[in-house]
Amino acid sequence: MSVVETGPIEEIELVFRWRLVQSLRMGYATGLAERIAATGVDLHELEHLIGRGCPRATAYRILRP
Repeated sequence: MSVVETGPIEEIELVFRWRLVQSLRMGYATGLAERIAATGVDLHELEHLIGRGCPRATAYRILRP
């Protein structure tokens, strides 16, 4: 009998979903929001740039890894 560990995968999925929701909340289209959620883009910095008037696409290009 083998045991399948699902804890880390579930955590990764939860983090992805949270990042996706936050990206959508910031006004990103679904496709780009999914890329943001999957990468290491700093969401706080992204929100800061947008809040200071930076266009969403430009803010993403500045911060993408």
